[in-house]
Amino acid sequence: MIHTRNRNSIKNSRSIEKNLVDRFVESNFFDKFNTKCYSYTLIYEPYTGFGYADLVCLRWKKTIQKKWNSNRNHLQENDIKILHHLYLSKNAKSVAQMQKDLGYEIRTLHNIVDRLISAELITENHRNKFKIRPLNEIFFIYEIITIEAKIRDWKKALEQSFNNIFFSSKSYSLFPEKNINQNMLTAYEKTDIGILSMGQGSGYRQILKPEKMKIPASLTAWHFNEMLGREWIG
Repeated sequence: MIHTRNRNSIKNSRSIEKNLVDRFVESNFFDKFNTKCYSYTLIYEPYTGFGYADLVCLRWKKTIQKKWNSNRNHLQENDIKILHHLYLSKNAKSVAQMQKDLGYEIRTLHNIVDRLISAELITENHRNKFKIRPLNEIFFIYEIITIEAKIRDWKKALEQSFNNIFFSSKSYSLFPEKNINQNMLTAYEKTDIGILSMGQGSGYRQILKPEKMKIPASLTAWHFNEMLGREWIG
């Protein structure tokens, strides 16, 4: 459900941005993310539905090791769409209601519902209506942190980082420290996006703190969650 771009094919100016990302990864920014209850995974240039993010950090709950149902490994794209629809719904939904909401064929919806029940992601009540299980039992990602690296074009970085808000907990733009300027800061202060900088060495600075967003806010967040579980199951 999530695919990544081949970083070895990167050329010209983007290779400088790649080096900036690599230097940032070698900093101690992520050290605090590995704890007794949480671990983290870094994904380079995944396609998010809004383009390719330079770097995504998934900070996830280690309970996934005990709670992952192997039937989730067989879920399809439409299954995740229905799961997200039920997550966004305030009330339980019948198959007929889902058909009215989304336009799927009834037979297709019955097959999807069967797979979601087998994967222990939804439950059925006595009125033959379905609802999602408690989120803390099935969604194992604590934070999704995205990094967009640019050398000078901060307006493009701002645009890309803004797109990342739609699936992230925190969205950052990363720049060389020497290229931080007041015009950039003024523009970013009007948004929910943070700014990170890298100096000549391996140290980073958080110039501007991002606002934390609620997840899962989109299908992309669910895709990362399912990818994480499938990778863990191996």
